[in-house]
Amino acid sequence: MTESEETAQAREAEFWDEVVGAAQDSDEDLCVGKADMFDRTMPWLEYMDYPAFLQQVFDHIGIGPGMRVLDLGCGKGFLAAALAHRGAEVDAIDISPRSVARCRDRAALSGISERIRFHVMDCERLEFEDDSFDAVCGSFVLHHLDLGKVAGEIARTLKPSGRAAFIETFGLNPMLMLARATLPGRFGIEKASSEDEYPLDRQRIERLRAGFRGQVEAAFPTVVFARMGGYLPFLNNRPGLGLLKAFDRAAALPAFLRSWSYYGVLTMNRAPAAP
Repeated sequence: MTESEETAQAREAEFWDEVVGAAQDSDEDLCVGKADMFDRTMPWLEYMDYPAFLQQVFDHIGIGPGMRVLDLGCGKGFLAAALAHRGAEVDAIDISPRSVARCRDRAALSGISERIRFHVMDCERLEFEDDSFDAVCGSFVLHHLDLGKVAGEIARTLKPSGRAAFIETFGLNPMLMLARATLPGRFGIEKASSEDEYPLDRQRIERLRAGFRGQVEAAFPTVVFARMGGYLPFLNNRPGLGLLKAFDRAAALPAFLRSWSYYGVLTMNRAPAAP
């Protein structure tokens, strides 16, 4: 690992350690039930139609009892718990020690500790054997990483014909990317991103394809575009948020507009074993 890579990793770990340390989540919100389709510690995810994206992940990997699944960048631990509730045997990793500690607590509160093994680990240098997992998935993690390196590690640790799916932020909408570059930190809009992240644009998706050497596609089950305007204080009210959501519902009808969504699902399929 180069010095600049070590610095970036340390910066990410420190950033997310601070985020977790500052969180004041109740045990009630941290407890994940089998029916939960979004993280209650982040209630805005329901407004952003997170359940639709999560269902796409589940459908693509074919989640079911007995599967061994890697949760890449487990964050607060919601996805790991949701996978375990559906019968998966989960290995969940994160670069942030505080995040991993919070995840362990959350798994215990949710009653599924026996199905999850948590690790402090670099997503770009996985400490697992080749062909270890039936599936790999994650939520808002790939855009923090060196995509060439992580693509190779996903391919290496997936079993032949294994599948991966990631809920991600996408940079295919020039208007959203202009707003992202100019608005956070101004006009009362919170800057919530770390220094080392950037949404998946076409160039970054091609980098994933080159590193994975398998099928890599972007899917958009719905559109999250106008709703990003909810970060503007004058629109952050019930009428404003309702209007923004209605606009996105209409925008989702023409298929050619769906790639303008800020949220999407990146799917990856490893090739079958050679005969």
